Amino acid sequence: MSEKSDKNLITRSPIVVVLGHVDHGKTTLLDYIRKTNVVAKEAGGITQATGAYEITHAGKKITFIDTPGHAAFSKMRQRGATAADLGILVVAADEGVKPQTKEAIEVLLESKTPFVVAINKIDRNNADIEKTKADLAQAGVLVEGFGGDVSWQGISAKTGEGVDELLDLILLAAELEDLKYDPEARANGFIIESKMDNRRGLTVAAIVKNGVLRQGDDIVASGAVGKVKILENFLGEKVKELSPSSPALILGFESLPQIGDEFFSGKVDLTEFMVASIEKTNGAFVLPVDENGENVETLVRLVLKADVSGSLEAISEIIKAMPNIRIINEGIGDITDTDVKSASSSKAII
Repeated sequence: MSEKSDKNLITRSPIVVVLGHVDHGKTTLLDYIRKTNVVAKEAGGITQATGAYEITHAGKKITFIDTPGHAAFSKMRQRGATAADLGILVVAADEGVKPQTKEAIEVLLESKTPFVVAINKIDRNNADIEKTKADLAQAGVLVEGFGGDVSWQGISAKTGEGVDELLDLILLAAELEDLKYDPEARANGFIIESKMDNRRGLTVAAIVKNGVLRQGDDIVASGAVGKVKILENFLGEKVKELSPSSPALILGFESLPQIGDEFFSGKVDLTEFMVASIEKTNGAFVLPVDENGENVETLVRLVLKADVSGSLEAISEIIKAMPNIRIINEGIGDITDTDVKSASSSKAII
């Protein structure tokens, strides 16, 4: 890198992904940090969609990506880790390492995302920190004081005990990573959520990782293109521009980008970012047919609709694993006349 470009680089705040087994306290931790009550708004207390939130600790900003912990959301967790600079692996001290803990560890290691361990629920009577450390060691994570160099902090996401110290660890890890961005570069980042809003139209949540995203910019994510008509920060406040590592709400896409897609501002050759996809025709999944155009399988056919793309993807993955069930169409938003006609003509269930 040239001396000139080195001087142009500016330090940015860390983007942190929170991973762990379901119900081990990931959202409760973020809930305490943000002083809000997200858990109560989620179905069954389980996070249903990926969100991003910016907080300030010790005068420095930290952006958190809250990834769902349910097994059905494994793809979203993988994408979350890819988009993040650092990770927090949450492990409950009363349960230790569970299957999704191991999966989260694999995601962090495969994506080479530096991480710290938060041993949660230390306020419980049956909490066993030493056993949890031993479980982590068996899973390939050696924490400090237990034969390794992975930083850890005992916390109670419920009472807040140890949370400030955990955030201190995150800021220290961010300093070691020496995170920078180029303010003159074309803005780019990752899509973390997309949905159809009945009132506002297509709304896309994203994280900016480089450059500066501005209102009026052309924008592309794989095959989805548009212009940033409205740009909002994570609080829903309209802004003219956002720099890394800011969460952004973007209105202006002509079609919904996929969660995990990388986006770019400016004029872009779409062929650079087209990704391999399953057989689709106008958004409908193509059924196998014989030479006469008749379906070769006798199936239960479904038209699948959901409120946000994250939930749609999770439900779709579950259904696709079931025998003799075929999704003929799927989409975001309310059920429309087109969905009804599609289901009727295909003898499908919505």
